[in-house]
Amino acid sequence: MNKKIICVIIITIVLALVSISSADRLPNGSNTTNRQIPSETYLEVIGQMSSHQVYQLDTYSNGSHEGGFLDEGETFSSVIYKNDMRTNGGYLAQSKGLKIDEGPQQKGGFNVDSKIVSTYLTDPEIGSKMTSSDSLEMFNSGNYTRSSLVVRNPVVADIIDDYIGGFNSYYKGASAVEMTTGQVATMARARSVGYDDAVPAELRYLIGIHPDMSSGIPYAAGTASTQFAMTNEEGAGNTTEMSSTKAMSDASTVDGQIFTFSKSFVVTSGIEPN
Repeated sequence: MNKKIICVIIITIVLALVSISSADRLPNGSNTTNRQIPSETYLEVIGQMSSHQVYQLDTYSNGSHEGGFLDEGETFSSVIYKNDMRTNGGYLAQSKGLKIDEGPQQKGGFNVDSKIVSTYLTDPEIGSKMTSSDSLEMFNSGNYTRSSLVVRNPVVADIIDDYIGGFNSYYKGASAVEMTTGQVATMARARSVGYDDAVPAELRYLIGIHPDMSSGIPYAAGTASTQFAMTNEEGAGNTTEMSSTKAMSDASTVDGQIFTFSKSFVVTSGIEPN
């Protein structure tokens, strides 16, 4: 069999069986206990209230790391969720749920899942108000790895001897609200640990502000701002050369009588073998 025939066979196999798009590869869990931590809060109060929540999950692909640069094939992910809320008087009704699942997730599953609905009402002449801030951030990083980690046919992977490049990614969704009347709903979700390399990283952040219809006031009153951001760097093959950089940001602010204000941000990134 001559070299031309061999070349044609290799190209045919590669095109027929292998097609890889590269981006974030999530770590697949650690050697520690993968805890599930659900928490729920329901309250209705006239007066003062203060609450603070923070959660951070850092995961390495091999369960340990000595610091410095990541090794070949190694991945790291960190997800950080924060929520602060307080009132200095007035009426507040709130439903809040935060579900933490540190285990490897399939598509559609999340390691961090927060939902909060808050309804607030006060006399603005009294000077009381509700303030809240909510943020979800995710950092993903990985060194280059051989494509055999995701290609289903090891023979083909050995033939092409290809690599999926290294990457660094950052995603953020956040909001800040200060109001004297209205209803605020937020949802923050992130997947930072995947069942396998084909499960994509994902961050979702949504906020909606509406009037408190039970108050008879046809608008929410106050100030609200949102901040969405994404940056991504990807390397080429098994080198440290940069092949692409991406960045986006979105910021909005409203102030006054708010009849409706809704924003959503979704970013998904991963490896998908076809």
